[in-house]
Amino acid sequence: VWLHHVHGPMWGMTLPAPVAKAGVLLEERIAPRFYRHQPIVTLSPSSYDELVDDLGFDRDRVTVIPPGLNPFFTPGGERSATPLAVAVGRLVPVKDFPRLVRVMAGVRERVPDAELVIVGEGYEHDALQKLIGDLHATEWVRLAGRISDEDLVTLYRRAWVVASASVSEGWGMTLTEAAACATPA
Repeated sequence: VWLHHVHGPMWGMTLPAPVAKAGVLLEERIAPRFYRHQPIVTLSPSSYDELVDDLGFDRDRVTVIPPGLNPFFTPGGERSATPLAVAVGRLVPVKDFPRLVRVMAGVRERVPDAELVIVGEGYEHDALQKLIGDLHATEWVRLAGRISDEDLVTLYRRAWVVASASVSEGWGMTLTEAAACATPA
């Protein structure tokens, strides 16, 4: 059985209350009983701890296998001339991009030429665009949408930092991709 991470509070952030409660019930009560005697694979030590400590899986049945990385992600190119933060992910509540935008507004008080590019698509796009407008951030925050792998590598290489405001990640693949491009998180 392959399990990325425990969803925990994310159920309530993305689904209506009755469905979220069903998700919690399935994840915390039903699935552990159903999979109790199966080997479990997960992708990080933190996910291992969640599965063992929070859901009660037998630690001897859970194995961590970190994800691989496409060799396409490599250092190169030039950094942006001005401070550039990049974030990549689905535009959904659990990624908490509104918090990242608000944090960057605070950063701009000390670093007035800092910029933020958020790559991704999702149903929170319009709400995020509204927040950017409300914060008068349209000149320094860009919602890039879906971009090609080539453009993503270029953006990682140009960034001074890659950021994540996610509520929880099993691994954080975008941070790993950026690190392979020599960009800190």
